[in-house]
Amino acid sequence: MKIVWSWLRELVDIDEAPERVADRMTLAGFEVEGIDRLGDDIAGVVVAEVVSARPHPRADKLTLVTVDDGGARAEVVCGAPNVPPPGQRVLWARPGARLPGGREIGRREIHGVASPGMLCSEAELGIGPDADGIVVLAPGEGRVGEDAAEALGLRDVVLDVSVSANRGDGLGHLGIAREVGALYGRKVRLPDTSAPPGDADDDVASLASVVVDDPVACPRYTARGIVGLRIGPSPRWLRRRLEAVGVRPLSNVVDVTNYVMFELGQPLHAFDLDRVAEGRIVVRRARAGERLTTLDGQEREPIADDLLICDARGPVALAGVMGGLLSEVEAGTTRVLLEAAAFDPRMVRRTSRRLGLVSESSLRFERGVDEAGAVFASARAAKLMAELAGGRVLRGLVDVHPKPLRPTVIELRPKRVRDILGVPLETAAIVADLEVLGLGVDEAQDLLVVTCPTWRKDLEREIDLVEEVGRVHGYEAIPGTLPMTQAAPERGADELPEKVRDLCAAAGLGEAICYAFTSPARLAALRFPQGHVAARAIAVTNPMREDQAVMRTSLLANLLDALRHNLAHGETDVRLFEVGSVFLPSGRMLPDEPTFVAGVLCGERTGWLKPDGPIDFYDAKGVVERLFAGLGRDAEFVPARSEDGFLHPGLAAAVRVADVHLGVVGEVHPETRERLDIDRACFAFELNLSRLPAAEPPTFRAFGRFPAVLRDVSFFVDEATPASRVAEVVRADSPANLVRFRVLEDYREKGRVPPGKKGMLWSFTYQADDRTLTDEEVDAAHEALVAKLLAELRAERR
Repeated sequence: MKIVWSWLRELVDIDEAPERVADRMTLAGFEVEGIDRLGDDIAGVVVAEVVSARPHPRADKLTLVTVDDGGARAEVVCGAPNVPPPGQRVLWARPGARLPGGREIGRREIHGVASPGMLCSEAELGIGPDADGIVVLAPGEGRVGEDAAEALGLRDVVLDVSVSANRGDGLGHLGIAREVGALYGRKVRLPDTSAPPGDADDDVASLASVVVDDPVACPRYTARGIVGLRIGPSPRWLRRRLEAVGVRPLSNVVDVTNYVMFELGQPLHAFDLDRVAEGRIVVRRARAGERLTTLDGQEREPIADDLLICDARGPVALAGVMGGLLSEVEAGTTRVLLEAAAFDPRMVRRTSRRLGLVSESSLRFERGVDEAGAVFASARAAKLMAELAGGRVLRGLVDVHPKPLRPTVIELRPKRVRDILGVPLETAAIVADLEVLGLGVDEAQDLLVVTCPTWRKDLEREIDLVEEVGRVHGYEAIPGTLPMTQAAPERGADELPEKVRDLCAAAGLGEAICYAFTSPARLAALRFPQGHVAARAIAVTNPMREDQAVMRTSLLANLLDALRHNLAHGETDVRLFEVGSVFLPSGRMLPDEPTFVAGVLCGERTGWLKPDGPIDFYDAKGVVERLFAGLGRDAEFVPARSEDGFLHPGLAAAVRVADVHLGVVGEVHPETRERLDIDRACFAFELNLSRLPAAEPPTFRAFGRFPAVLRDVSFFVDEATPASRVAEVVRADSPANLVRFRVLEDYREKGRVPPGKKGMLWSFTYQADDRTLTDEEVDAAHEALVAKLLAELRAERR
């Protein structure tokens, strides 16, 4: 919700700087996410009076306009067709002026005539779309010589306030004014609603009627009539405020409904009364086969769950969401029927989400509007329409309100407030904190009986009132104390996920936290074989969105989509991981929820060892190796060549620990990438942490007292022979003093390696516990091992 500072100050007196108020509001639960200062990008533009105008001697479409700003007079070349007569006021950007976008104005020659600056249009000042004509001020608007930004009210501050879902009253300037007033102890001024009285014979009930068939879905519906209207543009001050909150001005009548919605938080709708058949409004559920074209020009087909506003012919609006095209206010409208109503929040939300049609009105109705404030909002809008569009407000009000709303009454124990907040507040201070919020408080022995205003729908229980006292008192004023305990808090039962997160982050991956829901299309893109448990996703009964229609059976479904999102926004080097649960059908009431870790890598390799090269299979495999090394496990990688799956055949490996299959690592299959709209090679791994075998208890092994001896061997072997096969031969009959061995190189450089072969370099470490080994002992053992390797692997020593 964007709050315009000047608008807010009309409702509550506040002398503090906007930044200080923003800090206080944030501490009180209304987080201010940003502060924008309007008008600071305009400088050197002043109000000037037109003295005279004459044609340009060398250009028929140009005019030489003499202007006076009270201190200087100049003749300015102007190409606009609407140069006003002498005596009227315009906006003169003098030499040295600065306009939005950083544009600087100087003195330049136009067809042989020097022009000191320029006369400005709305578009050049960034205050409107009109670029064809210059701004001509209305009588009394601005003083000669006054700064243009001040004269037009362009200098203002806009607070971007985050309003939580349970505080619908905060979606209007009045609601925020009440909060600021409570925090600073200031009274709130309600906007003026004193419209000119209508003629005695004019009664809205004689021109319109309202029937509500479903009082649960529409607990209140009011209709007011305004006639004699002249549709035209709104005054500049109103247009500027609507633009500041992100609304495009349309016409005076429509703008008033939007203005009051942002002022009071109550959505309104104006029907062209002459286009409402028989002047009859019926609020009912949709019927089969009905259609409605909404204001956005789209034809909609409501379902039985949707609430409609209808006239004698049929639907004219989707209740709480958007009006219909057939009854909209047009340039020739002279009479309107003004709707101010309350609709069931759940009904509005279902309709809005089903149609993908979110409006400022639906946003407020979904959070719950104050049905008791509908009449006030209607009166406020009627007054503004009468003032700005020359209309007359008809006598009376059609008000269908079968069950008037009763304020919520809650009992509050002052002792409970003190116990929860941990602050010894006096009862009088608690009462004062509640009353400043507009709550009524009656004291009864050890209880406070609190009557909540109808606009505070979030106050339902005693704990809600405790929170209100804490907010007004100031959470920052509550001293921080450590809880009284006799023992340190116990550590979590399962520390594995957190340790895996630390290891993945240490390997250079960034953590992603994705939704537990995903789309069937994303899961299908992973190409799980038919019958695979991960291919049988659990459907969500009432999904928030179509792409959250099923529970995820693989972390990679959303993680690869996160990769696509990063690539689409120009991030070419992406390394992401996630640790979380997947949801697999179990045949029981609840699904299985094993914990997985998954990662994706794409882009260029970084680091000193292999800089500026593309990430490949071994980078992903290296991450998995580092992960298991940090967990104290030995991982085994076995070639995986399944034609069904999300990994590329021949560039994939199954990962095992102690003969338990945990997952896979490899290059993402091109078909999977194509389905997910990923346009470059990427690599992924996914491991089931819930199946990880328990580690052996750590045992101490004494450090060797005697020096170790290293021997290397380099040989050519068939290129299909994996390093694991070499390790298998060594373990089968290793020398007694061989303590470690590892592969140092696996190379296949053309010209250095025979065709069909690859080169391998291995290092072996020999060490005895009781003596220093001699070269003769090591050489004998090592040569015997090498001979065995060459024989069993059919290798050729280099």
